[in-house]
Amino acid sequence: MPVSNVPLRIAVTVMDFGPGPTPCPFFGKCDGIVVMDSATGAREFHDNPARTSRCLCGVILGSGADGLVCGFIAEPEILRLRAAGVDIRLGCGRYSVEQLAACFCDLPEA
Repeated sequence: MPVSNVPLRIAVTVMDFGPGPTPCPFFGKCDGIVVMDSATGAREFHDNPARTSRCLCGVILGSGADGLVCGFIAEPEILRLRAAGVDIRLGCGRYSVEQLAACFCDLPEA
């Protein structure tokens, strides 16, 4: 049974979704997000069509993610996402999307 404070749907900002998406350090400029569902194991990609921070916030909120791992994120986006209940953590691009999602609770808060 999942712990109530552990996000069930964790989004990771990525570039080049292909067979092995790479975590992207640039919040608004990323290609999109990969959402990992810890309850089902499902993995889905959501495009960031405008390549802007505002657009990406909408994509994240629309995806149903309750956790986010990203590189740099500016204060206005932090405030918008937190107000909607998204737990935001900072992750390094040297780890895979799966590794970042798996160690979500150990990552520093944004």
